Amino acid sequence: MPAGGGGDRTSVPSARPTLGTAHLVKDVFPPSDRPSRTDPGPSSLVDFQGRLFFAAHYEDGTNALWASDGTEAGTVRVKDFPALADTTTDLVTELTPLGAQLFFVAGDAEHGPELWVTDGTTGGTRQVKELTPGTGGDPAPYKLTAVGGSLLFFRYIPGTDSGHSELWRSDGTDAGTVLVRDLGPDSSLSFPQVLVGNTLFFVLSDAEHGTELWKTDGTSEGTVLVKDIQAGPASAYPAHLQKLGTSVFFTTTTPSFGSELWRTDGTSEGTVRVRELSADPEGPIPNLMEGPGNQLFLTLSTPEDHLLRLSSLTVDGTGEVQERPVATLPNAFSDQPDSDPLIGTSTVAGGRLFFSVNISSSGPAPRDVQLWMTDGTANGTQQVSRPLSLSDEFQSELFTLDERILYSNIGEGQGLEPWVSDGTVAGTRQLQDLAPGQDFSYPHDFTRVGSAVYFTAYTPGHGAELWVLPLEG
Repeated sequence: MPAGGGGDRTSVPSARPTLGTAHLVKDVFPPSDRPSRTDPGPSSLVDFQGRLFFAAHYEDGTNALWASDGTEAGTVRVKDFPALADTTTDLVTELTPLGAQLFFVAGDAEHGPELWVTDGTTGGTRQVKELTPGTGGDPAPYKLTAVGGSLLFFRYIPGTDSGHSELWRSDGTDAGTVLVRDLGPDSSLSFPQVLVGNTLFFVLSDAEHGTELWKTDGTSEGTVLVKDIQAGPASAYPAHLQKLGTSVFFTTTTPSFGSELWRTDGTSEGTVRVRELSADPEGPIPNLMEGPGNQLFLTLSTPEDHLLRLSSLTVDGTGEVQERPVATLPNAFSDQPDSDPLIGTSTVAGGRLFFSVNISSSGPAPRDVQLWMTDGTANGTQQVSRPLSLSDEFQSELFTLDERILYSNIGEGQGLEPWVSDGTVAGTRQLQDLAPGQDFSYPHDFTRVGSAVYFTAYTPGHGAELWVLPLEG
């Protein structure tokens, strides 16, 4: 099942609309090919020039790019892509808007997975450049990111002994799609990355430096190692990258120094340790979350007492980092083994941070998942609802609507359904029971386009399909 994301798929207007009644937009999948509750259904939902675009992956291996205006008649295929014999990968992915172009990854009868672009029409949908000739399971572009006026993406090129990663840049033309830099032998990208202005910070492993923090502005000269924190081939393992002003904060974990909090301005000299989090690398589990205003929230989950400690991080006028304890979250399972509270996902709404806390268990699935919010004070830190998804294959996402969030929650006598919350008891409720009774609809991929929020949900009669929630007023 797809994992949940944050609420950053669209801008958020200040007005508070009334939530209408969600309804099925269209059966994108035929009755013989209805996605089950464990299939993603419509995926990669994105707002592009006032319409919803999404991908569909069919049982026979074919794929399609779709567009929708929220009506059944206006939900149409933009382009079909055939099944590729040499790959089982879903081949319409990573939909990424950039100005008047929507980039994505796809493959057709003559090519493996390559970079494509569309203007929203069938005639205006084309392959940008053939990076690897042939129809096989080519090294697919991934981590597509709009940086400035260009698209940046990575490719991993496997080798006989070892592979390497490449950084590319594209303006949507063949000639303007160029290799920025070969990132060296044994290089591979880790998933954390963050964009600060027109600089993309990312984590890369290579044979010379280990796993360290890098940055790029889309040029060869501007694609560099920020700092070799753990000198030589040893690794600092930067994680939890978060932006605060013009700085990036992150954590590191090393055998010599344990777990530490660092910050960087993008220069080697300006990459400095903020403080030690734990001398033991197996000690408290850290996490960083972007908060409202100019602050971050640091959490430490301590294995000794199974409690989660929440602190606020700000940078004062002199550039010094100020850390202020906020709250220690209670854990009803703290007297049991394997009950560590871990951060799931988070989003900011109405000047508050909403975040999910997963209480671990001895198995892969959490024993409890709770929705919390904080305004940065002890009194303003409270549990909102529970439980969210208890599956190890599906994480309830939190989506910012305005000062409210949309998410999925299990109500009394109900399954996992779409909910809304403004952080108050009165303003926290189930939106609709899409899959009747105790069945689960698994709502996910909430995406706002104009006066509607689209999402994918499962119902027994239709499988996983595209739904729309009208916003009125």
